[in-house]
Amino acid sequence: MTITSKLQKTKRSSRSQYQKRLILITGNKGGTGKSSFARGLLDVYHHLNIACSAYDSDTQNPQLFRHYNKTIGISRINIALRGGADVLLDDLEQQKPAIALVDLPAGAGDSFERYEQDVQLISSASELGYRLTIVSVMSRVKDSVNALRLLMEFCSDRVDYVAVKNLHFGEAEKFKRFDQSRAKEQFLAIGGIEIVMPDLFDDTYDLIDEKDFTFREAVGATSSLSRANRSRVHQWLKTMELEIFKAGQYFGVSP
Repeated sequence: MTITSKLQKTKRSSRSQYQKRLILITGNKGGTGKSSFARGLLDVYHHLNIACSAYDSDTQNPQLFRHYNKTIGISRINIALRGGADVLLDDLEQQKPAIALVDLPAGAGDSFERYEQDVQLISSASELGYRLTIVSVMSRVKDSVNALRLLMEFCSDRVDYVAVKNLHFGEAEKFKRFDQSRAKEQFLAIGGIEIVMPDLFDDTYDLIDEKDFTFREAVGATSSLSRANRSRVHQWLKTMELEIFKAGQYFGVSP
C-alpha cells in the first residue's frame, strides 16, 4: 500500500465518527447533470428507506422540487439570499434527519462561500453530528475542473468530496482534462472518491421530464412509458445505486 493510499484510508476511517451526512450537489454551470444526479441520489435514498430531508436551492430550474415534491416533499431554499437557507441548519438541529441533501444552483461557488462564512455551515453541522459531502458533477470542460479546484481550496479537508463523471459527455476515459489535472491529484490526496453517472437515452429522459416523473415512477407499469423505456430507466437506477455504494461512506449508505 502506498503512502497516499494509507493517508486516504486513515482519513476515511477518522470520518466514520459521523453517522449523519449533509450532502451538497454542485456543478459549474447548467447542463452538467447536477440536478439529474441529485434526483437519482434522492430516489436511491427513498428506495432504501433512508430518512432524507431534501432541499432545492436552484431558483431558476428547481428540478428536484418539480419531480419529487409531490411524492417525497422538498423544501425550497435560497443560499444566495442572506437568511434564505436558515431553515437548513434549523432542520438539522430539530429534525435530525440521517441525510440532508441540497441541490445547489449551477455555478454556486461564490454563493456557497458567502453562506458558509455567514452561518459557519461546516463547523455548525459538525457540532450537530453531520459531516459534509460535496458532490461535484463533472463535464469535460475546463471550467468543471476549475470549479472543483476552487471548492477544495475553500473547504480543504473539512469536507469529503465525490466527483461524478457524467457519462452523457462520453466514456469515463474521455475525461482527460480532469484525469490529468493537478486538481485530481489534490482530490485524491484528501480522500476524494470518483464515481460515474450512467447515460440515459435522451428520448427516455425527455419523457420523464415531460411528465415530471420521479425515476422510480417512470419504471412503474402505470407510468405510460413503453416497456423498452421502463427497462432503460430500471437499468439506469440499478447502475446509479451501484455507483453510489462505491462512495457509500460519504453518502451514508452501505450495500
